[in-house]
Amino acid sequence: MKKYRLTDQRTVLGIVSKLTTTILQDKDTKQKFTLQNPVAINDILKSVHITISTTDPIVSKPKSLVSVLKENRIELRVKPVNPYQDDLLQVYEILIEPLERSAKRATIEDISAYEFKMAQTADLGTVISIYGKTSIINQILNQWQIHLEQVLANYGYFIKKIQIGFYYAVDTQLMEALATSKAPYYVRDANKRIFYTERGFFSPKKLSEIYIRSYLDSLLLNNIKSTLIFPIFSKGKILLGYFEIISNLPDLGNPVLQSDIEGAEGIGPLLNFLDQKAEEFVFQLEFAYAKDWETIVRTTPVRDISQDGRGIGITFPTGTNIETSTLGSPVSFQMVINSSPYTFYGSLRSIKKGESDSTNIGVQIFQCDKPEGMSYLSAYASNLIGEAVS
Repeated sequence: MKKYRLTDQRTVLGIVSKLTTTILQDKDTKQKFTLQNPVAINDILKSVHITISTTDPIVSKPKSLVSVLKENRIELRVKPVNPYQDDLLQVYEILIEPLERSAKRATIEDISAYEFKMAQTADLGTVISIYGKTSIINQILNQWQIHLEQVLANYGYFIKKIQIGFYYAVDTQLMEALATSKAPYYVRDANKRIFYTERGFFSPKKLSEIYIRSYLDSLLLNNIKSTLIFPIFSKGKILLGYFEIISNLPDLGNPVLQSDIEGAEGIGPLLNFLDQKAEEFVFQLEFAYAKDWETIVRTTPVRDISQDGRGIGITFPTGTNIETSTLGSPVSFQMVINSSPYTFYGSLRSIKKGESDSTNIGVQIFQCDKPEGMSYLSAYASNLIGEAVS
């Protein structure tokens, strides 16, 4: 059965708005909820927020809300917006699965992936600790620093610079403490000595008062008012490095962070954005050191595709030896769009048993060999999904 993943803000908002008169069920606890006040948020993630209500106290914050309609099963993938508000959720993805009776009008037909390959990756931590910042790594660092600075500036942050570092080379008391705690760190206002310590952020109380005073004085001497340090993890949740976002203004120059840090456009969307970017950054490093590419299958059918074109499901035939493959491994495959071949690169996200001893895998796509490839795939996916759920 085909599934359609919807992530576009306008599409998600439209579907959620139609579900406000429908009862949905928590996939895990089976508790029933109704939805209220769906709203599009103009944050860095272009989020959609909903308020949930129930007749009984909320057992636990739901991660997935499900409803079976006349022709489709709809699943809302959700997560909390504010750790202090149980009923406010962000809908970050919608899965639509046509029921059997409507499958014929809502199928993905005749789409195949060709030359599906998988590679082994070197241990990034070992590579970096032994060789340091190689020319390959320096090139990736420069590209990502510029990319992050531009994106954050476009969304109302006043950024002096962004530094990307690795914990193998840290030599300050603060960085050593962050490497041990594996937690983010945020100085909201160095002049007023305001730190952010919620959501698992590192508290400066764990360091000596003399050191913190010296550290803040050093920031102010360099005209730095706020700094956010966000950890980067490699495959297997091994701490690798960090994004350090530096601003000449308090709260990274963003008025929303200053006035309502736990609000809808506050620290939560920024953390989710950085988490996504950290994953992409690590993929770029792993892909640069990928080796021993092995062809897994020459051609195989595509099972489903996400609306933004960055997620794809593929079915491998019986006998394909992939069950022991490591999640996160780099993969590549070709797809034909508008009669032209495009090679896409991503990482292995899931492996599950399919029907008749087949194997279903999920791939997250990060880049294409041609600049227009990602936008083409997204448009291709949107057209397919539009036909399926109209």
